[in-house]
Amino acid sequence: MQRRQKTTMFKDILIPISSEFYSKRVLRRGVFLAEKYQSKLYLLYIIEEKTLSQTDKVIKSYRTSSEIEETKKELINFQRQKADSIIFEDAKELLQNKKIPFEEKIIEGEFSEVVEKELGKNQYDLILMGFEKECLLHYRLLESVGIPIWVEGEGDNNKILAVCSNLAPNKKVPDMSVKLSETLGWELQMLYVVDIEDNVQVDEQGRRSNKKSEKDLLLKGQQFIEEMKDKKIPTRLVKGSLERETIVAAEDIDANLIIVGREQKKKGLLGIPVKNLKRKIAEKCKYSILFIN
Repeated sequence: MQRRQKTTMFKDILIPISSEFYSKRVLRRGVFLAEKYQSKLYLLYIIEEKTLSQTDKVIKSYRTSSEIEETKKELINFQRQKADSIIFEDAKELLQNKKIPFEEKIIEGEFSEVVEKELGKNQYDLILMGFEKECLLHYRLLESVGIPIWVEGEGDNNKILAVCSNLAPNKKVPDMSVKLSETLGWELQMLYVVDIEDNVQVDEQGRRSNKKSEKDLLLKGQQFIEEMKDKKIPTRLVKGSLERETIVAAEDIDANLIIVGREQKKKGLLGIPVKNLKRKIAEKCKYSILFIN
């Protein structure tokens, strides 16, 4: 009960793991954050329906319905054994001799759908997950859920790159970045991107303005720089594509973590509509990313 009374950023962390993709780095990060924030970890293993459906299609032509059902049961049992013997055992090994509350669960379904349902049943402060480009997952939840999502990637340096832009309210990112930097003891650097592909200004309520001149956008960016100077946060101002400049800056400082806010980007190069911005950034970036939704 004492842990619940303490004010903390990530007191309940949901770690969804798909049967399509497992990275032990995610569990390690979960334990790391739980120790820092006195969190409880909830490990959710998802047996992907798509994998079961594909198996159905392959064997349907030469097996009876009862044989197909038996094969599905065998696959589900295999996945449950995998969860018990590998993933949950890894978690228990990492949690050994640590006073971290921990729960585990196995559910069949589609990754994003299962996570969304779980969020509807219980309150969590953070989703901590891996990301794999070459698999069946669509990662729809990156755009659909309203709590922070930490996508674990590479990087072992103690550096945070916090990204703000003309396309976001830029309130949560500075605040959470400073708190994370102080708690984790990591060096914080800020980047303000004037996205010239989508030249609007987003206000504190997340509303997009009419088209703005590059001069006006740069002026707003410079005002942000001055605000960060007063807070003694080193900040750079750049112009270009939000996605590209974020990745270039992260590689430049060899970041451990990139923090991205509620960017409302609608247009890309040559005015082409932008969809699934967060997924695009995750696909192109090798570092860990915290999406603040």
